Amino acid sequence: MAKKSAISGEYIITQHDSGSIEVYRIYDNTKGALREVAESIGFSYDPNWTTRQFGSKLIDALNAK
Repeated sequence: MAKKSAISGEYIITQHDSGSIEVYRIYDNTKGALREVAESIGFSYDPNWTTRQFGSKLIDALNAK
């Protein structure tokens, strides 16, 4: 559970009840964000996939790791 959160520019910073800190980046372009994640894990994608197809396949690949 989040204890407190703040937004600064393109980032959301969250402190959890446990004291752990998470930082999330806010994207204006969902497909661009998916591309960035895919490239960071070496996932090959088809540029013609819809956002739904891309997201679904990327989640499957991440869950398989």
